[in-house]
Amino acid sequence: MLSERMQYINESATVSASNNVEKLKKQGVKIFNFGIGEPDFTTPENIIDYAFEMAKQGKTHYTPSAGIMELREKIAAKLRSKNGIEAEADEVLVTPTKFGINLAMMVLINPGDEVIIPDPYYVSYPDIVKLAGGKPVPVNTTESYDIDTDRIRKFITPRTKAIILNNPNNPTGKVLPEKDVKDLVDLAIENNLYIVSDEIYEDLIYEGKLYSPASMGQEAFEHTITLNGFSKGYAMTGWRIGYLVAQREIVEAANVIQQQTITCVSSISQYAALKALDDNVSPSMMRSEFKKRRDLTYEILSESEDLEVYKPEGAFYVFPAYKKSMESEELSNLLLSRGQVVVTPGDAFGLGGRRHFRISFATSEETIREGLERLIRTIHEI
Repeated sequence: MLSERMQYINESATVSASNNVEKLKKQGVKIFNFGIGEPDFTTPENIIDYAFEMAKQGKTHYTPSAGIMELREKIAAKLRSKNGIEAEADEVLVTPTKFGINLAMMVLINPGDEVIIPDPYYVSYPDIVKLAGGKPVPVNTTESYDIDTDRIRKFITPRTKAIILNNPNNPTGKVLPEKDVKDLVDLAIENNLYIVSDEIYEDLIYEGKLYSPASMGQEAFEHTITLNGFSKGYAMTGWRIGYLVAQREIVEAANVIQQQTITCVSSISQYAALKALDDNVSPSMMRSEFKKRRDLTYEILSESEDLEVYKPEGAFYVFPAYKKSMESEELSNLLLSRGQVVVTPGDAFGLGGRRHFRISFATSEETIREGLERLIRTIHEI
């Protein structure tokens, strides 16, 4: 018999969609897949070559649980120079980014504690909170997906422990202005809350700039857990490596949990990340290509009379609203069965995703053109 925990944990909508695509492909069906949440590029060759060379040199064993010191030092230097976050190496934990969010929740919250999540949100956040025994509290953003701190303030209770921030945002592509981030930092400090800041899309910003909460002074740093990684900017999703940054007490506690779960991140992945931090060219090239695809996707979708489209400023997603009177899962199923087009239902991203669906433009221009034409035609015919 399964544990009670499994009664309130849902399957990931994005991972589930990818699994279904693979089944259909094996049946010989041509699928236009806009559900995938990863770059379609291969990891840059120089990174692969360096990791392979390190493996041949014998770097295939356990590492210190918090990560090799050379990598932690290099991440800390990157945080200071690029993000304005005054972190030292012992305030960095090398860990897969998504697992790092789990670690943050396990370290911060007790059973029944509440975690505020701006809505729409990344599909896994509520379930990660639940796995740690907490209660997710979604709070709607504005129509343009800005953070409304006055609205958030109304949802703060004595049990509130943290706010999860995803910037740039998945699924909307919103890049928050400095004022939104600063207001949220002030609110967190005022109420002694933590901000868990997921900044995994930092290298994929087309308009605007990333403002990290932890960069806004020492007190802000002490109230922030920053998560980032190499998956999106370096096309390294399969390497499963990222990092958690926080004050030492939190990093040391998270490291204890890491020791008793995954032990450490793959040694080979750590050396790949070490090399990636020397490469500023590849993320820039990928960002340039994704911007072209963003513009093409927005141009095509904006022509549809059945859709309302917000132009994303970052990440590689568009989150259209549709005018048809049906739930997003039903629409997504019809798009697949009638048009062979895969999208992610908007309901998976919270109440703010109702009558929306997410499109990933991390695919070829040919797929974007043909697939979106099919999508628009199919929606119009429904």
